[in-house]
Amino acid sequence: MSNLNNRIILGTAQFGLEYGINNKNGKVPKNKIFEILDYAYSNGIYELDTASSYGDSEIILGEYLLNNPNKEFIISTKISKSNLALEDQVLKSIDHLNVKKINKLLFHSYDLYKYFENELSRFYNKFKNILFDEIGVSIYTNNEIKSILNDNIIKRIQSPYNLLDNYKLRGDIFKEVIKSNKKLDVRSVFLQGLFFKKIKNLPLKMYPLKKQLNEINKIITESNFDITSISLGYVKSFDFIDKILIGIDSLEQLKINLKSFSNKIPRDLCEKISLLSVEDNDLINPSKW
Repeated sequence: MSNLNNRIILGTAQFGLEYGINNKNGKVPKNKIFEILDYAYSNGIYELDTASSYGDSEIILGEYLLNNPNKEFIISTKISKSNLALEDQVLKSIDHLNVKKINKLLFHSYDLYKYFENELSRFYNKFKNILFDEIGVSIYTNNEIKSILNDNIIKRIQSPYNLLDNYKLRGDIFKEVIKSNKKLDVRSVFLQGLFFKKIKNLPLKMYPLKKQLNEINKIITESNFDITSISLGYVKSFDFIDKILIGIDSLEQLKINLKSFSNKIPRDLCEKISLLSVEDNDLINPSKW
């Protein structure tokens, strides 16, 4: 069992939805999900990220957890609706997941955080350590992070971070996150599978990224690493990141990711990647796709 894999959060959007720009397999069948969860736990991955908006992902995870009481996963799920009270949303997720409480409760967006902001103090004081352990926000932009830094109720921020959405774009604000005594988890390390697409097969709206993707391919060609190893190795090299979320759509994909996760990327290669930049940040923001 590898301590290294403790930094991985297993994303489960593909367990309930056909998710990802490069997802060729569609929604993962339930029997395959159970195989993935068995393998993940036996290889040191102890955290799952889900949401009520991920189809029936919470329900499938709940069935697995009910039948495997010896496997104690850390559970992260999300407030995904504005038309349902905070308490009701959490209780529903707890029921679906067959757990006593949610370990990490995240607002699925900055907009949802702002929508419930006036209720947050009451909710936090009443239900902390009863319905949840800590509260965080899933964000997309640096300005969203900046707005949250002084909120002492928010203990965790989940942000994109990858070869293009990189240290050049995020480094300064991530340092501020740590200074404010918040934890930082990152997602979209493969940019929802975009890095695996051949440039000739890019969707039309992604054509402006051709130059940067060609630069990434050049870095790969000049190194001894593949795109999976470079994507994971780059993000893993930053100690200020607490956990790294990866989404998978097959057991084989998980095995490849775990093998790649053990690789260490040289510092000079990470520095080269950090020089990459994109003029239009909407191009690397999946919520805008």
